Amino acid sequence: MGKKLILVIIVVLFSFTSFAQKIHRIAFSQCSSGDWRQQMEKEMQQELMFHPDLELTIKYAGDNTSLQIQQINELVTEGIDLLIIAPIEIEAVKLVVEDLYKKGIPVVLIDRKIESDKYTAYVGGNNFLIGYTAGMYIADILNKHGDVIEILGALSSSPAKERMQGFEDALIQNTGISIVDRIYSNWSNQVVLDSLSSCLKANPNVDAIFAHADFLAAAASEVITREFSNRNIKIIGVDGSPSVGGGVELVENHVIDATLIYPTGGKEAIILASKILSDSPFKKNNLLPTTLIDERNVKITRLQYNNIENLQNDIARSKGMLDLLGGRYKKQQLLLFITLFSFALVVVLIFLLFKAYKNKKNANQSLEEQKEAISKQNNELTRMSDQLKEATQARMQFYTNISHEFRTPLTLIVGPLENIIKTHKTDEVLNQELKTIYSNSLRLLRLVDQIMDFRKIETTKMKLKVGHYNLDEFMHSIKKAFLSLSTEKQIDVEVVNNSAKLSLWFDWDKMDKVMFNLMSNAFKYTAKGGSIQIILDRLSADDTEDYAKIEVKDNGEGIPQHEVEKIFDRFYQADSTVSYKGTGIGLSLTKELVLLHKGKITVESKLGEGTSFKILLPLGKKHFAQDEILSDAKMKEHPVMVDFTEFEQSDKLIEDITKETSNTEGEKPLLLIVEDEPDIRKYIKSCFSSTMYSIMEAKNGKEGLKLVETEGPDIIISDVMMPVMDGLELTRKVKSDLRYCHIPMILLTAKSSLEHLLEGLEEGADSYIAKPFNKEHLQVRVKKLLQAEAKMREKYQEPIKLAKEEKGMSRMDKNFLSKISNVIIDNKLDSKVNVEELSHLVGLSRVHLYRKIKKITGLSVSEFVTQTKLKQSLTLLKNTDSTIAEIAYKVGFSTPSYFTKCFKDHFEISPSDYRESI
Repeated sequence: MGKKLILVIIVVLFSFTSFAQKIHRIAFSQCSSGDWRQQMEKEMQQELMFHPDLELTIKYAGDNTSLQIQQINELVTEGIDLLIIAPIEIEAVKLVVEDLYKKGIPVVLIDRKIESDKYTAYVGGNNFLIGYTAGMYIADILNKHGDVIEILGALSSSPAKERMQGFEDALIQNTGISIVDRIYSNWSNQVVLDSLSSCLKANPNVDAIFAHADFLAAAASEVITREFSNRNIKIIGVDGSPSVGGGVELVENHVIDATLIYPTGGKEAIILASKILSDSPFKKNNLLPTTLIDERNVKITRLQYNNIENLQNDIARSKGMLDLLGGRYKKQQLLLFITLFSFALVVVLIFLLFKAYKNKKNANQSLEEQKEAISKQNNELTRMSDQLKEATQARMQFYTNISHEFRTPLTLIVGPLENIIKTHKTDEVLNQELKTIYSNSLRLLRLVDQIMDFRKIETTKMKLKVGHYNLDEFMHSIKKAFLSLSTEKQIDVEVVNNSAKLSLWFDWDKMDKVMFNLMSNAFKYTAKGGSIQIILDRLSADDTEDYAKIEVKDNGEGIPQHEVEKIFDRFYQADSTVSYKGTGIGLSLTKELVLLHKGKITVESKLGEGTSFKILLPLGKKHFAQDEILSDAKMKEHPVMVDFTEFEQSDKLIEDITKETSNTEGEKPLLLIVEDEPDIRKYIKSCFSSTMYSIMEAKNGKEGLKLVETEGPDIIISDVMMPVMDGLELTRKVKSDLRYCHIPMILLTAKSSLEHLLEGLEEGADSYIAKPFNKEHLQVRVKKLLQAEAKMREKYQEPIKLAKEEKGMSRMDKNFLSKISNVIIDNKLDSKVNVEELSHLVGLSRVHLYRKIKKITGLSVSEFVTQTKLKQSLTLLKNTDSTIAEIAYKVGFSTPSYFTKCFKDHFEISPSDYRESI
């Protein structure tokens, strides 16, 4: 019996040992103090209730970087399994974090980042989204117009940098909102109390203040209440803490107008640590969403926080109960070891263990229910955040659409201007003023294109199409494009090539925009009689790669040194004391396009001496993706810059068009114009003389399709973006219908990108012209398409074509002719064929059959039937021994004599002589 008891004891001891849980030691290096960080630690402690295998140690650095580094080293020496750290300064802590990462100790960054990717995971608020949301909110409450002061935190920390960037990006979308001043607080409200008053006096029209923290916003409110109580200035802060004196209370008491919730990430950091230590899957970067709180939702937010607080208290009480049960369990465990020799006590212990397990299960179930309730509230906050994102996307899409819409009125400006300039060459004063208007219209068009390019870059939809070009030839084409401007301003433009035969892989169109912006700036700020140089060279910037160097250098007025580093910032404009003015788009877009080429751009400038922009582009093509490289044929299709010399060249083009069109015999071609804008429709109609064309009009694709069905036009010019039925759908319906697929179609559109051009051509369009279009270009395309149709009909009517396959027509038209030819041959139709009978056999109406055959071949139905039979007779004469009479009856002629007469009339040789010649 004693041996059995000893065996029972050993088994019980082994069981308890095997179920013992390993404890992981984690440490948290806290950079600072305050209510918000206390909330972070509180969330950590609450989450730890659900992770009994984790043990947390917290060290407080008190905003002392040296102390923080010392504490981290001490923790590592003591032995930890994982480190959670909120860095004080990015660069100072970077080396320590990277060293721990190399040693294999997991490092979780919370709240703040480092300038490196050598860390295990990051969790914290989406500071960029916070800044962006604040900017969009200010734009909304100020009706997109007003002046703002931004109170920044310490720029040595990532939250301040990212909030500033997000705020700037939001204001890019709202050009009416301007940041008139910034206060660099270094997270000190005393700086705000000392500096804000003078800022507000210097800027009497300030409408709003964006502070990077609620306590900075509260300091700003104190200054305004004390010294500027008569001014209605909106104040927005960040943190949204529910604690006493926190952002929620400040909004409730109308101290500030709004605050953005900045999640502490404490709970998420513990969850992330548990996943890392248990080798479960986890995300490296975990950005937490934000929500804006103002007077509209502050009450419900407070209620939610109170509910969450109550739930957390319930969780804490439940944890207390669990601890109590755990204590009882330990006592019972001790009692078990003391009374192992008594079998009765073992039975009691088993009963108690079962009871404890049941209680623990019930308690865990209760905790899960509470967690589910909290999760639902978090989901609601996420939903509100998603709605905000959708609203932001809608605004961005609006700006893109309005940019497209600008192209329509520009078409009505540029087109008539070209005509007026050509017809008023004798009046030099008027001609010069008109050219000024025209030049600025093109400038506005380029600005619209730049806005759309920015949208593409932001949405990562801009793709390169690079080819291999001679850089010297490209730069001389740039110089030629600015020839008239250099002559007018008496500025010498020179291309200096220090490296012979320098060729480069680049996107012709994108690099054309880069050089246009740099040359435009150079001309703008170089005085009369000055000089501009484009200097080309080849150099090795490092040990692994050679570069092409492009330098645009002028001797103009120059840029102040303190403005140079900001010249590429988006929408940045220099001080009013400097002549560099504009939208702030050109140079920023230039930099983005250079970066797309994997290149670099820098600027050097001195006041009164000039400015030099330098571009380094890597040679070769290994840095480009395969789908970014053009074929050899596509490389030859690069665009050419527009110059005023085209006016002189276009005069001869008009004469040629008039001459060639006027010689056209027969009835006038019927032209259908489909365009929803009446002014554009009127202008297109004015491009074509009523003596040379019959013209029909429709205001949308649906009306245009009806006219196609009833009138059968010779050619269609259609806009793409129209109500009811757009141009792409009209093209698809026309080109997929056997009755009309032969009609040429030209699409006009404000969407000039390559993607939209390909979309139009894929639907079957014969030509695609971007707005604003050149009048002569449109006239030439119409003329050439009609000539192609006429040549196809002429070739078809040549006798030799009866023995060969028709070329120059669509596959659908070839199949149609093949089908109707087979019907004629199979049914041996009489030469005086009944059109209704033939139309029934091929499945077309009488009108459409006659119109279709006439448009494709230039023949009437009866002529086409006769020629089809004659074509079949050629095959029989060549490949069979049948008599002439037998062949005549086989192909459907009523008598051999009539067959011989038709054959000789068409081929100028009798059937028998033809057979002998073979």
